[in-house]
Amino acid sequence: MQDTSRAFCCDYAWVESVVNDYVPLWRQTGFDAVVAIARGGVVPGVMASCALSVPMHALAYDRKQRMVSWFSASKPVQGSRILLVEDIAGRGTTLVDCVAFLRQTGFEPVIFTLAYDAQSRITPDFGVKMPPRARAWFPWEREAITAEFGETGNQPARPEYDYASWAIDLDGILCPDIPKAHYQQDLEDALVRRDGLAPSQVLPGRDLRQLPIITGRPEQDRARTQQWLMRHGFHGSLTMRDAGRYTVEETALYKAHAILAGCYTHFLESDPVQALEIASHATVAKVLWWDGKRTLAVRATEVADINNV
Repeated sequence: MQDTSRAFCCDYAWVESVVNDYVPLWRQTGFDAVVAIARGGVVPGVMASCALSVPMHALAYDRKQRMVSWFSASKPVQGSRILLVEDIAGRGTTLVDCVAFLRQTGFEPVIFTLAYDAQSRITPDFGVKMPPRARAWFPWEREAITAEFGETGNQPARPEYDYASWAIDLDGILCPDIPKAHYQQDLEDALVRRDGLAPSQVLPGRDLRQLPIITGRPEQDRARTQQWLMRHGFHGSLTMRDAGRYTVEETALYKAHAILAGCYTHFLESDPVQALEIASHATVAKVLWWDGKRTLAVRATEVADINNV
């Protein structure tokens, strides 16, 4: 069973920055080749190989049989100084068995993993230690973060994409929006009007009845919100904003944190500005903006210096 750790986004920009941090030292070390463990080590392996201008080879690993073999047709020359690359040094046996395989074939690899934590079987020579209660979340293994995938013991019986975990916004998706001005003019009247609304006539093309809901409504509105959802046949879990931790202006940040805490791979949002901000924080999640008629995928990266874009 998956624990309650939150997802730590390791998107492609983060991966590239981690690799680039080590490149100057690796060049001084004088590696002759990069060996990536397929599949997770391939992306950082290619980056390292190109940055060091050395050939890349790859290993294949059969988890059920704990068997290591050469994935690439080419192999390193005997005596080569090897940088072994994997995405994570985890609790499993992949890295342990691959290191043993290389040593048995005459190599003494230096190990680089993008991430590791206190429970990793091997502490790599290079890599980023995850914060407490954080799990590395990679875009090439997006669904591996979900609870359902975790229950497979990393041996899924179905395609990985079948293990996606969705969450949705409430107002503007299930419930029509009431203009903000109405809340400002008469809050109680606006809430009563909202309670009497019927569900949106046009909904995204997906069964939403059981999907978890992450709403910007404050926790104090839980009872009336739950009543509306139950009355209209929506039974997904409900996460509401803690007004003591997040202001109204921080609603998008709260939603992003809720997505990471819930390890949701997909989130459906009705507000375009919020969708952009959510995507900038939950960078591995697939954030989708629903405009009432169509769904648009949203990606956003914060720009620290606009002159360097």
